[in-house]
Amino acid sequence: MHFASLLLLPLLVAADQNPLFEKAAGWFDKAKSFIPGAAPADSVPEPLSNPLEAGAAAVADHKVEKINVRNWQRKLAPKPDIEEEWMIYVTGGNKTCFGRCAKVDTVWTEAVPLLSALPQPAGSPPLILGLLDCEKDEVVCTAWAAGVPNIYHFLLPKQSDRGAKSPLHIVPLNVSSTTVADITSLPRASKSRYLDYPEYTGLLHPTDGLMAQFGVIQPFGYFMWALGTMPSWLMMLGISFISRQIMSRRMGGGRGIPAPGDAQQQPAAPRVAPASPASQPKAGGAGSARKRK
Repeated sequence: MHFASLLLLPLLVAADQNPLFEKAAGWFDKAKSFIPGAAPADSVPEPLSNPLEAGAAAVADHKVEKINVRNWQRKLAPKPDIEEEWMIYVTGGNKTCFGRCAKVDTVWTEAVPLLSALPQPAGSPPLILGLLDCEKDEVVCTAWAAGVPNIYHFLLPKQSDRGAKSPLHIVPLNVSSTTVADITSLPRASKSRYLDYPEYTGLLHPTDGLMAQFGVIQPFGYFMWALGTMPSWLMMLGISFISRQIMSRRMGGGRGIPAPGDAQQQPAAPRVAPASPASQPKAGGAGSARKRK
């Protein structure tokens, strides 16, 4: 009996080896799941992005000039002996565009290769594309009082043309219905659709406005940007302090209280001596005169 049990023992051990290996493999896979960076074997790879969209984005990054607070005055300045046509796309993010510019951004990215491939007629200025992100360069957008999304179309004269103006046409873009054809039809090499919009000649024209001529358009942008980012409690504190100073001066002037400087400058009035009473004859003198008579 015991001998038979000893003969069956190796068979039982061999039969139990397969479940033991399966348990060990399960423990090993469970331990790997707790290791950072260890991906499961059956993970599905993420789908690749559209190659056409990726190519268009790469071309847009290469062909578009980035406009910022450091270079916009230099880029929009007249160049020697050459005219330029600029199309600057003004966009924003969640704070400046409330997240509504994403669709127009995609349309602009698709239109950039087509704009770059437009044939330039003989004698026409070259077309230069620009991008101004108001989320990153709020000072420039504040100085221009630029809304988003829109396109600023400039025609920059030659540097030798003294006194020549830089016509500016601001083209607003609809956040839901703008198409690629709406953008590609704007420049002079296409349909010159920018002429459908009135020319801007106001105070905040980036190159010809009154503030630009006096060189204060960028400081104005900094001031308005700082005013917009100032906390409301700090502004109310400043207004309260100024109003108290004004009211204290008005109330002091109404009561007739002289200012400290005026009191020191006025000389002291001279003292007047009291008038002495007129001398009268004594009663004793008059009686002696009567006795003599």
